[in-house]
Amino acid sequence: MARQAILVIDDDKHLVELIQQYLEAQGYLVYTALDGFHAHPMAEARHPALIILDVDMPITNGLKALEELRADPKTKEIPVIMLTGVVSSRVFPVVENMPRVSHIKKPVGLEDLHSMVRHYIPDDA
Repeated sequence: MARQAILVIDDDKHLVELIQQYLEAQGYLVYTALDGFHAHPMAEARHPALIILDVDMPITNGLKALEELRADPKTKEIPVIMLTGVVSSRVFPVVENMPRVSHIKKPVGLEDLHSMVRHYIPDDA
């Protein structure tokens, strides 16, 4: 069975590395980027099964990146987990009615994040 790919995008390099190492140890193939500007082009090129996307980033924030992903027929179906260190009231109204989008507050526990990943990528996928 081929490893499922996950795209992790966050401007916190250490958090990206931590998530990447954890998810790779769980058997996933992980691609990374450090800003939202690369979310759409990387999703188009890599075709991940899931995107983990930070909200607050320089250049292109996660909400703008999500908007770009949802506007493209090639990427609009990819599930997205939004990582947020900001007040959820800013994020929740935007994502609550979007299919295949959920959010988790930072600091994120890796096991909690993995549980969300398994919601979108079941172990038998």
